[in-house]
Amino acid sequence: MRGRLFPLGACLVVSVVLWGTSTTTHAKKGENLVQNPDFEDGDIQPWTKWVEDAGAGVVVNMMIDKKKHLKGKKSLLMEVKKGGKNNKRIELHQRHFDLKKGQVLTYAIWAKAEAERPAKLIVNHRQPPWTMYGNKAITIQKDWQEFWTPVKMTADDNKVGIYVEMRDSIKGDVWFDGIRLYEGDYEPDPEIGQEPKAVNRRSKLSIAWGQLKVALLPVAGID
Repeated sequence: MRGRLFPLGACLVVSVVLWGTSTTTHAKKGENLVQNPDFEDGDIQPWTKWVEDAGAGVVVNMMIDKKKHLKGKKSLLMEVKKGGKNNKRIELHQRHFDLKKGQVLTYAIWAKAEAERPAKLIVNHRQPPWTMYGNKAITIQKDWQEFWTPVKMTADDNKVGIYVEMRDSIKGDVWFDGIRLYEGDYEPDPEIGQEPKAVNRRSKLSIAWGQLKVALLPVAGID
């Protein structure tokens, strides 16, 4: 029996339909989903802040800083001008991300603070029931340091937010730079590495000086 022939136009339609079904909404591995991740646009958007106790007089300013930065020539500065007495929350947000069940991602930030400051990295559904996908307690210190948490998607969710939660009981400045949300396990930022270059240079100098001092020590039994 001879096979049935289809008009050329029908074949083209079938081809387009099949090609369309092969696309996926998952991000490419390693692709940073964060908008304005290193603040080089000179703009804060789409980052937002939330001050839980603003009605009690807590003052938090958010601005671009061109003097202190890690990646490029700018960073984001959150300036806690007036702290609170009730240990309420201050948060830095970006939303909404559209993520899929089964995705495993990494949320990573570089941060430093004028005064040592406990904080949390959080990835969750940005409305009730506030489903948590990633959560890690950190301590932001005076030198640049990268912090990260794994993110495991347990449901399809188009209202995912990433944020840093701090407390208003500590006054002072906090800087953020090189923020990433990407599919896959943690990997150092290829443009920065695991430590800022300035820290690496100091570290290598200390090691070299230590090795030199050891080499100059007298050896027992040798005149």
